[in-house]
Amino acid sequence: MKISKPLRDEIILILKNLVQLPTENPPGITESVVKYLILNVFKEEHGFQNQIVINKKDGVELHNLISTIGNGKEKIVLSGHFDVVPTGDPAQWKYPPFSADIENGRLYGRGSADMKGGIASLIGVIKILSKIPRFLEKYKLVFVGTADEEAGMAGSFTLSKQGVMNDSILLIIAEPTDLKIGIGEKGLLWVKLKIIGKSAHGSTPHEGINAIEGALKIIPQLYDCLEEKSNVILGKSTLNIGKISGGTAINIVPDQAILDLDYRLIPEQDHNSLIDNLKNLQKHKFSIDIEIINELSALQTDSNHPFIQNLKEISKSEVLGLSYATDAAHLISVKNPIPFIIFGPGDPNNIHKVDEFIELEQVFQATEYLTNALLQTYSKEKDL
Repeated sequence: MKISKPLRDEIILILKNLVQLPTENPPGITESVVKYLILNVFKEEHGFQNQIVINKKDGVELHNLISTIGNGKEKIVLSGHFDVVPTGDPAQWKYPPFSADIENGRLYGRGSADMKGGIASLIGVIKILSKIPRFLEKYKLVFVGTADEEAGMAGSFTLSKQGVMNDSILLIIAEPTDLKIGIGEKGLLWVKLKIIGKSAHGSTPHEGINAIEGALKIIPQLYDCLEEKSNVILGKSTLNIGKISGGTAINIVPDQAILDLDYRLIPEQDHNSLIDNLKNLQKHKFSIDIEIINELSALQTDSNHPFIQNLKEISKSEVLGLSYATDAAHLISVKNPIPFIIFGPGDPNNIHKVDEFIELEQVFQATEYLTNALLQTYSKEKDL
C-alpha cells in the first residue's frame, strides 16, 4: 500500500523547510535544523524526548539531535546528517540553491539528495510507526541527526562516545543510494607522507638529494603496499594520491616533497600491515616521515539478516557495497557490531553538483519500503 496523501504532503513540507535552512559545511552550523525539528516534527507533546548534543570544531558550535519515542529497551536507530557541501557559485544554478523549488516531481536545492531527502523519508517512517502502540511498547525509535559528516564526522564521533548506540539492534542511515541496499562500506586511511631530501643549488644537483625525484621513486611502491585481496561486495582496496607539494624555486634542489594519500580499504586489508609497509618503503638516499591524518574501519553486515531480506523483497532492490565512508563508521563498533544498512532516496551521481535534486517519489518509496520491512521484521505486521 502507498502512504497517505496527507503524509506525502507533510513529508514534502518538511523537506522543503529542511532544504531552505542553509547548513553548508564549512562552517557546518546546524542549529537552525535542530530547532526546526524539535518545534515542528519531534514535538514533546507527541511523546518525543529530545536531546541536543553540541560539539565544537574550530571554534564553531555544531548541533546534533537525538529524538526518541517508545518504551522498549531495544533501540532502532534512524540516522542522517544535517550538514551539506558548499553551493559554489549560486549564479551557476538554474534553481537557487536554497529555494527548494519543485518541478516535474523533483525538488531542487543543495542537500536535497545528500541527504535531507533521506532525513525526510526517515521522519515519514517515524511518524507512521509512532502511531502503532504495540511497536512502541517493544522498541524505542531513535532519530540521530548529526553535524559535520561532510567534513570529518565530528558529530557522529561525539554521539558514539556518549553511548547513543547502546542497546541498539539496528541502524539505518539514509544516505542517497538510489534505493539500493548498502550492506558494507570501505574504511579509510589518510596519510601525509613527507619525503625528506637535502637542498642544494640548482646548478649542482649532485650536492643535494632531490625529494621530488624521491617521490617519483616512491609512488609505484605506494600501490604495492596494499594486499592483493578482494571483497565480494566492496571489491579491492584503492589508493588516490590526492595532493603533491614540494620544492621552493626552480634553481633549488627540493629538500622535501609531501604526498597526501587516500587509501580506501576493504575489511580484509589490515590497517597496521599497510602502515608497516609504508614505514618500510625503499628509501634510497632520502628519509620518510609518515603522519596518519584520519582512520576509519571498513564495515560489512550480514545480508541474510531478516530485516535486510525483507527490505530486499519489498523494494525489489539489490544489495551493494559503498566505496565511501558514512557516519556508520563511528556509530557501529567493529568489536561489537550491530546490523546496519545504508539506504535512501537520491541518485549518488547527482549529489555535490549544481542543481542538485531529489525525486519526490523516491522519498515516498523509501518511507514505504523501510516502514513495511520494519513491521514485517519486528512486529510481524502486514504491509501498510
